Amino acid sequence: MSGGAWFRFPDRQSLWTILGWSLLIDLLFFPIYLEINAYTSQRGDLLDLYLPAELAIPLVPEAIFIYLSMFLLFCLPLFALPCERAAREAIAAILGLFISATIWLLLPARLGFDRIQPTGYESIYGLIFILDEPHNLVPSLHIVFSTIAVQACAQDAPPRIKVGLWAWLICIAVSTLLTHQHHILDVGVGFLVAFVCRAIALRLSIRQGLSFMLFFAKESEG
Repeated sequence: MSGGAWFRFPDRQSLWTILGWSLLIDLLFFPIYLEINAYTSQRGDLLDLYLPAELAIPLVPEAIFIYLSMFLLFCLPLFALPCERAAREAIAAILGLFISATIWLLLPARLGFDRIQPTGYESIYGLIFILDEPHNLVPSLHIVFSTIAVQACAQDAPPRIKVGLWAWLICIAVSTLLTHQHHILDVGVGFLVAFVCRAIALRLSIRQGLSFMLFFAKESEG
């Protein structure tokens, strides 16, 4: 498959299908993520789910641009994801959200890093601090969603683009540490949740496909 065949402008059906699933994910994400963060900020049983040595990781303010590049990554499925796979990848993301939310409630965490607004980056870090309480940590939803997006887009990608997508994901993962938004456990569990959720979504889509074929075969025989 050529790079041109992999990256394409969506037709109307693909556009509305992918945007529709994206809207559904957003409608679920905002109330769940924000409400759990607010609830956890009031709890008195917060956990320190990091090693003391991790606090020596330096703050690299410039890494915030890699961290926020996740939003560009989220636009990529619109140009790289076949319409017929949109539901499967969206289900993986929704599963990732609900599993993450459950773990956040079971493991209410506290960020070990001090939240500092670096000189020259006060506005961008300040906005993040306002919107995001430092409690929805394990797993990192940043990693869950980014990993599912990379898996989806890399599936049919040419080898060089596939390598580039995974390298981009690794850079995003490192950026969550260098911007002091997450700890190592958050990243590791984020990868695990993403892989598990996409495997479940794949299995569900295969079963659905088999059920459809069996139904069609019976109808043809009748």
